[in-house]
Order: sequence, then structure tokens, then C-alpha cells
Amino acid sequence: MKGERTKKEGSMQDDNARKALARLVSEAINTKNLALLDAHPGFWETRQIFPHLFIGFPDVQDTIEQQTCDGEWVTTRTTLRGTHTGPFMGLPPSGQAITMMTVSLDQVVDGKVVQHFGVADWASALSMMGLIPPAPSDPKKEGRKEVLL
Repeated sequence: MKGERTKKEGSMQDDNARKALARLVSEAINTKNLALLDAHPGFWETRQIFPHLFIGFPDVQDTIEQQTCDGEWVTTRTTLRGTHTGPFMGLPPSGQAITMMTVSLDQVVDGKVVQHFGVADWASALSMMGLIPPAPSDPKKEGRKEVLL
């Protein structure tokens, strides 16, 4: 009937609403506005870490590359970019630019993010900052044989 949403349309709108809530992390990074996360208990730990990120990488920006939704769970893959010009969790500024992938899994219930799990490729970032050696090259590209276990 006219004016009634189909079940599929309602589900898609719900998915879009959940994805928008998961995008708040990127918006908070890009605007340096942690208040965006205040209404969501799942972002408690994130709100503790981001001030350190903003000091160490004042130009940090986050780009959403992909989002998927499965029921109340949203998966988001982003690319985080910034320059290490300030102290970061005990590390002195390196002046190096970093780019790293992040993946997060957010549970959205009743319009609130109630759980947030995030994984960031800090090994790549620390390597770009010159703090750890780069990952070894692909052995196939250097003429070495690949060992399968």
C-alpha cells in the first residue's frame, strides 16, 4: 500500500542509520570533536585514546573506504593519514607522514553504539615513523623460494 515501507526498504533504512552511527568515529577524527561520541557507550575507550592521536598527529584525517552491515553489526574499513609532529604516547615526534588501514566492528542497538572494536595497522605506521624496521619484501620478488608449512 502507498505510504507503507516494505520490509526490505525498512531494513535498508535501518542499515543506513547504523552505518551513519559507525561513521561518527571518522567524523570525530576529521573534526577533532569528541562530543560526537558522547552519547554512545561503545566509544568510551576511543574517547580516551583520540586526544593522544590529535596531539601526536594534529593533521590526522580518516577516509571511509568500505562499510558493511549485518543486523546490528557494522564493519567499517578506513584509511588514516597524518604527520607525526607531536609526542604520541611517549614517542617523540618523527616528522614522518603515516598512512594506515583501520577496521572497526560496531554493535548498534536502539540508535546507540554499544560496543566498538577497532584494529589499526600500527606496525606499518611505526615503520613509516622509522621506529621499527619495514616488513620484509615478498620473497617471490627477490628470487627466493616460498616455504609452505
